[in-house]
Amino acid sequence: MKNKTFFSFLSVLLLVFLFPTVAFANSSWQWISSTRPLNLLPIVIIVTLLIEIISVNYIAKVKSLKIVISVVSLANLASFLVPYIWLGISPYNVYSLYTPEEGLFYSINYTAQATPTFTVSLSYLLITLFVETPIVYLLLRKKVPNRKVLAAVIIAANILTTAITFAVERIFCHGEW
Repeated sequence: MKNKTFFSFLSVLLLVFLFPTVAFANSSWQWISSTRPLNLLPIVIIVTLLIEIISVNYIAKVKSLKIVISVVSLANLASFLVPYIWLGISPYNVYSLYTPEEGLFYSINYTAQATPTFTVSLSYLLITLFVETPIVYLLLRKKVPNRKVLAAVIIAANILTTAITFAVERIFCHGEW
């Protein structure tokens, strides 16, 4: 019964962040700094991967660096692309210009450049946890001595790296409506 309540709560929380509640009618977003979140992406990716790989391999004791690098990289790629794919193909997104002729990757790139918001928010953290945690856990659970520690490390590392990315974006990227 506790699990049902917990997952119901998480589902409601996710839905709250998927549906926007604020409208900025007749206003447009402007970046007032020369740095945009996408410009910081290479640095953020490196730091994120290092923290998550080291955490999973050494704290969760997977002890197979090549496998951990592959799995964590795959999971991070999946969790990074999910929001852009959703924005790129969503009929409710005004920044979505996906057409079959242009292709999905054109749409992801356009959405990443044109969306007038920061990349990382609470909804991004939830998406990261819902996408990355199952991938890493399911692929590495048989290689660890304690599965609960693995799950806790995956969640903690993702919260930490999302918080770091959140802080970096807010420090170096400035915009306003």
